[in-house]
Amino acid sequence: MLGVLGGVGGTVTLLSYGYWIRERGRTGIEGVKICRLDLAVAYVMTALFGLSMVVIGSQITVEGKGAKVALQLADQLGAALGPAGRWLFLLGFWGAVFSSLLGVWQSAPYLFADFLAIRRGAPADERQHLAKTPAYRAFLVAIALVPLVLLWKPVKQVQLAYAVLGAMFMPLAALTLLVMNNREAWVGKSFRSGWLVNALLVVTLLLFGYMGLTGIGD
Repeated sequence: MLGVLGGVGGTVTLLSYGYWIRERGRTGIEGVKICRLDLAVAYVMTALFGLSMVVIGSQITVEGKGAKVALQLADQLGAALGPAGRWLFLLGFWGAVFSSLLGVWQSAPYLFADFLAIRRGAPADERQHLAKTPAYRAFLVAIALVPLVLLWKPVKQVQLAYAVLGAMFMPLAALTLLVMNNREAWVGKSFRSGWLVNALLVVTLLLFGYMGLTGIGD
């Protein structure tokens, strides 16, 4: 379950959203409204996809690995829903995988490029457009080539470990937002979190805390 939450719910790449906000020039209350709408739509679709895959995976038995699993799922759905259902699933599956790859490739290099910029003491204005820096482009090349060495090795446990570790970022983000976004001196009165947001963040902390304690107990 932690693997699903970490892999589908978002990991440390969520930090990169701040770089996208900066490059799009979103500021003030209007910028916050656009971001809230953007994230709401994205997470509703992500939640639907995650729940659908959990339901499908619990009802259908598949054999094999890799891309063959998607084809087997599509064939079994096609038997129940017809050719249209089969192709809709394949199209949706391709879209989910492609968007996930594109998101990581476009976002993760920001963290690397910004880390190097901070280490060498670059001023804030120089860090406004990190996508044009040599460090960003070098990381793009690395993220494309380095994983190739794992093509002939099973990576199931590596993927699960990455997803679980990534899931640990979610409660840390929730705790940070609870502290930071409720201090008017830090974010201003207009940007303080409301009761609903705070309640959701507390629920997030309790959920991950419960699952963590349960996992340790097991």
